[in-house]
Amino acid sequence: MSARATWRRLQPLLVVGFLVAAGWLLWRQAHDIAWNEVGAALAAYPPLQLGAAVLAGLLAHACYCGLDLLSRRIVGHGLPWTRTLAIAFVSYAMNLNIGGTLGGIGFRYRLYARSGVDVATISRIVAFAIAGNWSGFLLLAGLVFLFAPLPLPSQWHLAQDAQRLLGGGMLALLGGALAMAAWSPRRHWTWRGQGVELPSFGRALAQTAIAAVSWLAIANLLHLLLPDGIGYFDALGVLLCSVLANLVIRVPGNLGVLETVFLGLLGGRAGGAEILAALLAYRAMFYLGPLLLALGVYAWLEAGRRRGRDAS
Repeated sequence: MSARATWRRLQPLLVVGFLVAAGWLLWRQAHDIAWNEVGAALAAYPPLQLGAAVLAGLLAHACYCGLDLLSRRIVGHGLPWTRTLAIAFVSYAMNLNIGGTLGGIGFRYRLYARSGVDVATISRIVAFAIAGNWSGFLLLAGLVFLFAPLPLPSQWHLAQDAQRLLGGGMLALLGGALAMAAWSPRRHWTWRGQGVELPSFGRALAQTAIAAVSWLAIANLLHLLLPDGIGYFDALGVLLCSVLANLVIRVPGNLGVLETVFLGLLGGRAGGAEILAALLAYRAMFYLGPLLLALGVYAWLEAGRRRGRDAS
C-alpha cells in the first residue's frame, strides 16, 4: 500500500481522535469556567482596544487581498482593481469560514469566470495566492519555531527540539522555493491538468512579504484581545501552531482547533474565561464580521453581472 493510500486511511481516524480529545478538553475547560466571567471579560474591553483590534483585522484582510492585486499585474487579466479586490475579499472571507476548497478556491473560480477570466488564468491567480499565503507562513513559523520555540513544560525537552527542527525545515523549504524562483530555467509546470507558473524572484519575495504581514496582523489582533502577560510572540507562536494542527484536521474555520490549542498552551498563564473571551471576540472580528460584509459584496458582484447581462 502506498504512503498516500495509508494516509487516506489514517486521516479519518486522526480527525476523530483529535475531535474527541478537543471536545474533552473544551468540555473540561468549559466545565470549570464561569460563563458570566466570559461575558464580563467581553464587556470590559475598552473601545480603543477593540478599535485597534478591528484595524489589525482589516490590515490582515487587506494584505491577503493584495496577493490578488499583485497577481493582476502578473497575469494581466484586465479586470478593474476594484473588482479584483472585491473578488479577493469575498474569497478570503469564505475561505476562513467554510474552508479553502469551497471558499478560497471555489469562489475565486466562480467570480473570476463570471467576470470573463479564462480558467487557465484563474488557475494562475489561485496558485499565486495559495503559494504566497503559505510562503509567508513558512517564513514566520520557521523563524518562531527555530529561534523562539514556544515555552512548554520542562519535561518536554524533545518537543522544543522538535520545534527547532521543524522551524529549520520550514526555512529550508522556503529557501529552496525562492532559489527556484531566482535560478530555475524552467518556469512552467502542469499539475493535475492545470498550468503552474513559477514567479520571478522579486515577485516571490513580494508575495512572501505581503503574506507575512497578513499573518503578523492576525497575531496582533489576537495579542490585543488576549489577557495581559501573554506577549505578542506567544500569540503568534500559538496561532501558527493552531494552523499546523488544522492542516491535519481540516476543520472549516479552524473551529474547535483554535480554541483547543490556545487553551492547551496558554491556559496555565491566564484565566480560561479571559482566553475564551478573547477568542470569541477574535472570531467575531476576523471571521463573522468580514463574512457578513463579504455576503453583501458577493450580492453586489452577482447583481452587477445580471445588470450587464440584461443590458446586452
